[in-house]
Amino acid sequence: MSVAEDEVEAKAAKKKPRKAHRLSRTDKVIAYLLLLGFAAILLWPLTFFIIGPGEVGVLFRTLTVGTETKFVFPEGINAKWPWNRIYRYEVRVQKLDDTVHGLSADGLRITSEISILYHPIAENAGKLHKAIGPDYAERFVRPTAIEAVRSVIGKYDPHELYQVDMTKLEAEVMDVIATSKQDLIFFEQVIIKRIQLPKELNQAISRKLTEEQNALAYEYVLEQARKEAERKRIDAIGYQTFYSIVADALTPQLLTWRGIEATVELAQSNNSKIVIVGSGKDQLPLILGSDIANQPDLPAPAAVNPQRYRLPDFNSLPKLFPSASAPQENTPESAEGSQEDMPDADTAGTPPTDGSAGENTEKVQDDTR
Repeated sequence: MSVAEDEVEAKAAKKKPRKAHRLSRTDKVIAYLLLLGFAAILLWPLTFFIIGPGEVGVLFRTLTVGTETKFVFPEGINAKWPWNRIYRYEVRVQKLDDTVHGLSADGLRITSEISILYHPIAENAGKLHKAIGPDYAERFVRPTAIEAVRSVIGKYDPHELYQVDMTKLEAEVMDVIATSKQDLIFFEQVIIKRIQLPKELNQAISRKLTEEQNALAYEYVLEQARKEAERKRIDAIGYQTFYSIVADALTPQLLTWRGIEATVELAQSNNSKIVIVGSGKDQLPLILGSDIANQPDLPAPAAVNPQRYRLPDFNSLPKLFPSASAPQENTPESAEGSQEDMPDADTAGTPPTDGSAGENTEKVQDDTR
């Protein structure tokens, strides 16, 4: 083989790799794209992040100023540089339960169970992160609420706390918290679920309130007895007036007729099985015999004057139980006046002696005839 042929083969060998290199550019583009995709997959969680519902994101700039306090990231997808960090803060209403031990105004130990409703202020989450940190509930919320509850409870004595309105107490606690004038946490409400007094004191107050209720019950019983006495007094006056009116009309004939009616009704009753008939002179069943026609012939009862048997004015009657605030003097004049106010059976409502009363009486007698 000659030198010329060797040179030709060497040139051909050099040309073949160059042609292969030109054909691999597409492969290089694909490789670059795969490399970029792999890098994007690796950098995605470091660059892009999602803020969930009810949250805000606080940015921490690692290479520059640190915590960003001028803005926060809202809900949704957001982006940052891979070397920065995000701190999430929940801005929904949260609840914190606690037990507060304090002292009352007279130094007794009082235990309270409370619930704190609060949430961070969204736009100031960066300041909250920089000033307090993620554990703000233990560092700030709990101590603030406990101090406010203690200061309010310290104004009352145990007896007042036993009867205090919880709503009023909670409002005072919120007023104390509002005086702190901070713009990081918003306190929705401090709920006082229970106030526990010392056991001995609680029993003593319960006994006192029970005795007070018993005293009120006795007052009610006494007042009821007074009302019953007044009712019986009015009832007696009515009976007295009634018997005064019907006394003149109760003739033997009327009583005999009423006895006959009662005997007939007794004999016709479905429940009566045996009728016992007396045998004396004044026994009513003997009236069913021939004694009915032997009754004495008495004149008819006179007409009753309605003006004579008027009921008294019950409002003007002297009180049976005068009140202690206005005692009545037991003077002869007052006793005489009270006796005059009480009409008896025969003289109550006696008509006046003027001509009008006489005309009314004559008219009643004429109507009766």
